[in-house]
Amino acid sequence: MRILVTGGTGMVGSNIKDIVDKNKEHSFIFLSSSICDLTNQTAVLDYFKKYDYDYIIHLAASVGGLYKNMENNIKMFTDNVRINENILEACHFNGIKRGIFCLSSCVYPANPSKFPMDETMIHESAPHPSNEGYAYAKRMLELQTRQYNEKYGHEYICVTPVNMYGKYDNFNLMGGHFIPMIMHRFYREKKRLEIDNFPNYFAFGTGKPLRQFLYAKDFAKIILKILFEYEGPERNIICCNDNEWTIKDVVHKILDTMEIPREELKWRSSMSDGCMRKTVSNAKLKDIYPNLEFISIDEGLKITYEWFKENYKNIRNI
Repeated sequence: MRILVTGGTGMVGSNIKDIVDKNKEHSFIFLSSSICDLTNQTAVLDYFKKYDYDYIIHLAASVGGLYKNMENNIKMFTDNVRINENILEACHFNGIKRGIFCLSSCVYPANPSKFPMDETMIHESAPHPSNEGYAYAKRMLELQTRQYNEKYGHEYICVTPVNMYGKYDNFNLMGGHFIPMIMHRFYREKKRLEIDNFPNYFAFGTGKPLRQFLYAKDFAKIILKILFEYEGPERNIICCNDNEWTIKDVVHKILDTMEIPREELKWRSSMSDGCMRKTVSNAKLKDIYPNLEFISIDEGLKITYEWFKENYKNIRNI
């Protein structure tokens, strides 16, 4: 079996690679943007025609943290719509009838009728305006896969992770997601304090928003489990554990992991918090796989930080 993994050098793709590296039963091909520009329809169709794939794990996306999304909503929408359209068209034309397609919990409504939100609520009302470009593009991916399934009998399954973190993340100080970005910022400040005794640890917002977090390797395991084992009818599955934290809680955990005194942190409360809550339900996932195990956030942060320190000079987009 030959499986194409788009976004293959990103965080989730790299975690999948770690898991399957010794797998002799299947052949995994990890595609990066340096090999094929997925926003280019001709390039995508030409690439798919050259190779014979059985399954796809579609992870590739134009992504970023809260502030990158706020500043680039048009580009986030356009790029992601193009990527998804091109991938789905190429899959269909080349006989790839089963695959995993990655959504995001930000697709869910900013003001839902209830918490936690479940898979039926994905199109209930508008997503939060801070990342509506990315969110609507991912909503369209759910719609497109559903239509391919209904018309052609494909088995395209959408999986929706909550906020992910872990090894191989994007630790860029400007465009990264919350955990890797703040971990990198604190790391640089800690290094600076080796020659200066005036700490300047800070975090944006009030720290009050609630968020769910998922260790990337846990998500990678779920993807592989669904791809190879799941035979049920569900085509949109939220992937998360039972825990929810305030941003302040998680920042404090990062400080503790890095052995930085909490009292040295300052909050820049004039900066946007983004959506205050976007809690989603894992009831469907637990019904399918009731015995899934997840790494604790404390252990996940520890592993992530140790990997970050050891690989600092070679980390992407640093």
